[in-house]
Amino acid sequence: MMELRRLTMVNWHLFDVADIEVNAHVGVLGENRSGKSTILDMAQVVLTGGSRRFLRLNAVAGDGGKSRSASKRSVVDYCLGTLGEDQRRRDEARTYVALSFEDTDGVRPPITIGMALEARKSDSRETVLALFITVGATLTSKDFIEQRGKSLFPAQWEDVRARVVAAVGEGNFVNHRDRASDYVREYMRHLLPHSPYGEQNAAALQKSIVNAMTLDHNQTATQFVRNYILEDSPIGIKELRESIQTYRNISDTIKKMRLKLEALKQLRSILATLEEALETKFREQWIAKRAEWLAARAINRDFRSKLRSAVAQRDAAAEELKFLKEDIKGIDTELQRLTEAIAEHDAKTGRKGLHQAVAVAEQSVQRAAADFKARLETIRRLEPLRAMHGRGFDDLIAVVDRLLAAVGAASAERVSDEQSSAEAAVTAMGVQRLVQLDEARQTLIARLSALRSQRNDMLERIRQHSSGGPRAHLEPDTERLCLKLRQKGMAPRVLCELIEVADPEWTGAAEALLGRDRDAVFVDRADIGAATAIFKEGRREFRRTSLVSLNKLEQFRAKPERGTFPSIFRTQDPDALSFIMRRYGSVRLADTLDQFYRPGRAIMKDGLYDDGLVRSHRSINASEHKIGKTAQQNALRVLQEQADDLDQSLEPAAKEAQLAESAFLALKLLCDSPAGDLKTCAAAFAAAQSEWADAQAKLAALDEAGDGGLRDKKTAQLNLKQIRTDAREAQQILYNRHSSEADRAKERLGDGENVPGSQLNLRIAWALFLKNLPLYAVAKGRPVYRARLDGRASRNEVDRHRAIADKAVKDAEGANDDRIRIERQVREFLSGFFEEFTISSQIGVESEPLQEVQPWMAQQIADIESNELRQYERQAREAAEKASTLLRGEFINALTARIGKMDRELRSLNRSLEAHPFHNERYSFHSAQVVEFQPILKIIEIARTSPEALDMLFRGDVPEDFPHKDTILALEALLEDKEKDFTQFEDYRNFYTFEIHMEDVVTGRKTRWEQRRGTGSGAEQQVPIYVAIGASLAAVYGSAERRAGKPVGFALAMFDEAFSKMDGKNQRQMMSFYKNLGLQFVIAAPFEKRVAVLEHMDTIVEVDRIGEQSRATVVSLKEKAKRELMAIDPDLMSDDDLARRLAAE
Repeated sequence: MMELRRLTMVNWHLFDVADIEVNAHVGVLGENRSGKSTILDMAQVVLTGGSRRFLRLNAVAGDGGKSRSASKRSVVDYCLGTLGEDQRRRDEARTYVALSFEDTDGVRPPITIGMALEARKSDSRETVLALFITVGATLTSKDFIEQRGKSLFPAQWEDVRARVVAAVGEGNFVNHRDRASDYVREYMRHLLPHSPYGEQNAAALQKSIVNAMTLDHNQTATQFVRNYILEDSPIGIKELRESIQTYRNISDTIKKMRLKLEALKQLRSILATLEEALETKFREQWIAKRAEWLAARAINRDFRSKLRSAVAQRDAAAEELKFLKEDIKGIDTELQRLTEAIAEHDAKTGRKGLHQAVAVAEQSVQRAAADFKARLETIRRLEPLRAMHGRGFDDLIAVVDRLLAAVGAASAERVSDEQSSAEAAVTAMGVQRLVQLDEARQTLIARLSALRSQRNDMLERIRQHSSGGPRAHLEPDTERLCLKLRQKGMAPRVLCELIEVADPEWTGAAEALLGRDRDAVFVDRADIGAATAIFKEGRREFRRTSLVSLNKLEQFRAKPERGTFPSIFRTQDPDALSFIMRRYGSVRLADTLDQFYRPGRAIMKDGLYDDGLVRSHRSINASEHKIGKTAQQNALRVLQEQADDLDQSLEPAAKEAQLAESAFLALKLLCDSPAGDLKTCAAAFAAAQSEWADAQAKLAALDEAGDGGLRDKKTAQLNLKQIRTDAREAQQILYNRHSSEADRAKERLGDGENVPGSQLNLRIAWALFLKNLPLYAVAKGRPVYRARLDGRASRNEVDRHRAIADKAVKDAEGANDDRIRIERQVREFLSGFFEEFTISSQIGVESEPLQEVQPWMAQQIADIESNELRQYERQAREAAEKASTLLRGEFINALTARIGKMDRELRSLNRSLEAHPFHNERYSFHSAQVVEFQPILKIIEIARTSPEALDMLFRGDVPEDFPHKDTILALEALLEDKEKDFTQFEDYRNFYTFEIHMEDVVTGRKTRWEQRRGTGSGAEQQVPIYVAIGASLAAVYGSAERRAGKPVGFALAMFDEAFSKMDGKNQRQMMSFYKNLGLQFVIAAPFEKRVAVLEHMDTIVEVDRIGEQSRATVVSLKEKAKRELMAIDPDLMSDDDLARRLAAE
């Protein structure tokens, strides 16, 4: 085996001159920043020939190269000894770095590979003087330096070359300074004689070495295989991409043309519908005018008939009235004679005086009864007092209850002592409590008045808002200020009308924190002086509003930071946002209490607010929100609801006040007239009744003597007159009715054009029908009209014509609406059509649909169907054929070769792992096709067995029974997908996902790496990745498959601070695993990890940094030293041994 034995550095970072002799497995130990990585990076530079394609300098294993990007260290930095941004140990340097290998069997000659470099601080890149391979000699630092006096200096390269050639001979010295890849292939020829050393093999070697040094354990199995195992070998598909793009473009053009054709046909359908709507409109207008004329004619005929009938009946009634008038006149003469005779008789007998006495007595009875009833009603009006407890007159309520209970069945014929006593008690108590009752009444009236005033104010605000007056959501002071500013020609703006809350969850907090600032008023900058003067003059009127000083907002024009209070607002007014920035720009939005507790001002969604000193809750009722249109509309709605609630409260309040007023007046009346009590009223009623009975008895005695039949005759004449009067009234009613009918019929006939049936209306209806007659063919219209008329046979003629006219008018209006809608649809369609398919020079959106658009549309359809579409379809076929040819000839063949190589590499890797289980688990790599690329991979399989199947690509007419139709169509869809990034097709590694399986060699139980990554410990997650990278290195070197008779090459595995999450036991087992794979490992680790690694190390390189220099001290470990170190390792002790050692100490 060719084993690394020496590392030589001259002017390499902190090492001026260093020779590090090593043997077998090496541990590089030191503190952080001591220079461990410097040694490994030197080896990385030498083994890659300084190729920037592979270098990842100063990258610690496990961090995925992150430290490399952070440090930005380069080969130039190492040569010049860069320490910081502008600090370096050398302004220019000549650097020599070399690795020496020796055959452990002593058969092959030693090999030294290395680089000679020059670097200057003025140059960003180093100059490569040599990439050399020396056969037969182990070079040391002495070969690269020269002594001048007492000082050592890097020798000139030509001098070094001359020395080396003199030592080994021209044939054993090779320099590939211009191509790093040739250099790597050359040293592979010597160090890996059993392996091919082509370009790809050299790349795989460099990639594996660097990957081991910069291993990232936080990646998936797919990422690991793609980045660390498989070759980065993109497929050139530029011409194929261009060809498919051409096919896509032509296909898009065809699709667009077909869409255009489909759109034109859709337009043709719309225009046909427009023609139908116009025909319907004209037909219904013709029928409507004909029906209106026929209805007017039928009504006119009816009026004439009614006029003749009414005139005849009116004349007959006039004759009968004349007869009855004469008859009644004779009856009135006879009644006059009888009345005079009766008056003469009454004067002689005194009957008239008795009759007047009866009337006077009857009036006295009625008046006494009314007085009693009024007194009783006054008492009952005290009923509301029962519900007015607790107002200072509960004792009055008690006696009122007694009185109301007593007068329940009171009458004027009899008043009980209890009723009189209760009434007297109320009167006496009422005088004492009348003031308190009046105060209670005034309180209820005042409350009613306040409710009415509040309701009226709300209704007035609602009315003014609806009529464009003050807005319901603004404070009255704000509205007054805006009104005065508008009167002065200004344009005031209110903050709550200028902003919207973008996130509804923050609405409550925003409303509460802004508070009165929501009514802040803005004016134009030119008006701020005048506005300020107005605001100052009316400071008493404008206490609940404010005027914004715009000159203090200029410095707050920046966009609010995300997560701050101003960021939740949306506005088109920059002054409004600047105002919020000025007042609340430093307030943070806090979603959690942890965020809220941070220093500074903060607010949460529930309104919890910290102003930097005091914490408080800010909240406003949702009904008082006013930011944004929704809140402002809600304010008006809430105001209306409050007004409605007040309306509901007003009715009971008014009723309560009215009853209290009535009770107060009743009590006052009772107290003011105690002499007119119930008992007094009842006595007056009894006296009046007695007088009335006496007068009636005297009148009855006089009537018994008689008057000679005069009154009977007068009664008979009065009855006859009533009969004749009734007959006359009946005839007068008939006369009036018939006269009115005649006048009405005559009036209707002579009315204006808008009265149906009038002469003028009939003439106009006929004229309108004649005007509409040409709109529709009479031969087509008459049958339609007759059919509609026959369908309404059960109705009278006028109603039938009117019904037809009404329906025809509605149908005509509907057809006209349809016409307007369809014409608008045509314009909208044309607008969208021109926007999608370019504007036409022949027509526009406002062109007449049937006369201009329809002919243009027909021509467009004919042109597309007969010429343009066929031409593009031919071009699409040609592009498809070219794309299919390129896909088969270039892409599929190249992809097949790369996938075959991938399969071979994975098999080789799995062979390495098959014979070397770890932790009793056998590792293996497995691949799976990515779903979206399965059509391409399936096509590769089809191409192997049925290459003629690829002829169907991009044909567009794949037969239904074609066995691979679904695959062909899926591949076409994938290649034609506009959203698909074509660069994904260039990297064959994207076509597969990968997984590492771990199989227990005893139980056969299998576990996937992804499963262990998600659930395992840190060590369990790291172990597979280190097993995999070790197997990768063994596969590249061929060290795991040694064959008898074949020379063994070098198998160097370098790790920088590896196994970070493994305990000592796992680290030792991993190094043992690497030994079994035939690898020589070099591990850089901090001092604290030395116990775990010493067991498997043969050489320890201790790196110390003193100031700006590093020094390496080499210690070789013999087997005895290893055993002694293992004996004191706690990880290797049994529990009993560890307990005894602790007890002894």
